[in-house]
Amino acid sequence: MMKILRAAGFWTRFVAFLLDLLIIGMSSRIFIHLVWPSGLDTTALKSFILVNALFPGIWGSLYFVLMTKYWGQTLGKMIMGIRVVSKDGSPLNWTTAILREVVGRILAQLLGSYLGYLVCAFHPRKQGLTDIIGDTYVVYTKGEKGKAIEIPAQSVIS
Repeated sequence: MMKILRAAGFWTRFVAFLLDLLIIGMSSRIFIHLVWPSGLDTTALKSFILVNALFPGIWGSLYFVLMTKYWGQTLGKMIMGIRVVSKDGSPLNWTTAILREVVGRILAQLLGSYLGYLVCAFHPRKQGLTDIIGDTYVVYTKGEKGKAIEIPAQSVIS
């Protein structure tokens, strides 16, 4: 038996991603200022790289992997009413979460182009490069909008 879900399109996913970047950026700044309240004792360039690139990159990767694995959605996806589901309807496992959120995002953002995210705008099942790599879909949690896709009925989506 198959279950019909509605795939989220590019713009909904884009807004969710921007919200997630905002959350990662703000929480990174708060953490850095809690750990180093007087600022980093280093050059301006090293400080810029640590505060704006290295830490948010590590924290961002952990954020995406852990939120996707345990809740099936990040805070941005929660706000937009979408979630990640596996193609076969089974709960997301560690391999799927890491492939999708680390390997998939690295390839989707290759050379800073973010072109891998645009794939979802043209894919017949609204899958982005991260979904193709992780064998997942991003679907609406409720409602009738979005392109209909079928997945096995043992899905964790209610």
